[in-house]
Amino acid sequence: MRIDFHTHLDSLDKDKIAEFVGTCEKLGTKACLSAIGSDRRKELPLNADTLKVSKDFPDAVIPFAYFDLREEVDSTDVERLVEKGFRGLKFITPYYEYDHDIYMPVYEAAEKLKIPALFHTGLYRPGENDPISRRPLMKNMHPLNLDRIARSFPNLKIVMAHLGTHPYRLEAAELVKMHPNLYADLAGNGSWFALQADELAKLFGQCNLSVETTFKNFRKLVFGSDAYIRYPHIMENAQASYRHTLSRIGVSEEIMTLIMGDTVAEWLNLKG
Repeated sequence: MRIDFHTHLDSLDKDKIAEFVGTCEKLGTKACLSAIGSDRRKELPLNADTLKVSKDFPDAVIPFAYFDLREEVDSTDVERLVEKGFRGLKFITPYYEYDHDIYMPVYEAAEKLKIPALFHTGLYRPGENDPISRRPLMKNMHPLNLDRIARSFPNLKIVMAHLGTHPYRLEAAELVKMHPNLYADLAGNGSWFALQADELAKLFGQCNLSVETTFKNFRKLVFGSDAYIRYPHIMENAQASYRHTLSRIGVSEEIMTLIMGDTVAEWLNLKG
């Protein structure tokens, strides 16, 4: 089963949504879709919109809820989101660092409800008029902030989006290799700040890749494209990029299948 763990609901245009769903069907891929609209970003699609798209296209879309980590949060909102039908959580642009004390009950609730979480890490380009841009976003979304979360909630499946982006890849990879419940996607590979095969091999290989036979660290990768409703071609390009990069390293088809969807399918109880 192919699952794209990282896609965005950025438009409610019916034709664009149909094109996105068509791309999913063409690729035999289910998309974990999330919006980032809230009362702080009213101009963007909301969680309710994500849920509607998933109900309209249940074979193509898996609804993930954007959880706004602001000055104050209510962890009971996690249960309410799950009751509505959301299968996972998306976090981005937190007011404080991801591992701030105020946010820990949110992650505890997610662990208890057995839903995975996707955290944006690294670079972020807010709009000029976005008030969120005044916060120390790169500091707040540094991969090292996931260390405490992974340690505190060992049964919470965590995906580090973008493997920290290029400034933080080494720290990101070391964290992923260290924590059994921490995974990463390579969203952006093949486009901005592309991650080449030789660099990925150094980051995830066992000391000397030439004698590595299990490629066990590569099992900690999951497929995430960072595709948008308006730009579904990103998903297709990303799948080709993942396969090309991992094949060059020598990752087996068995592990490739886990990366491209089977790992996430198990988390979401989608395996037959």
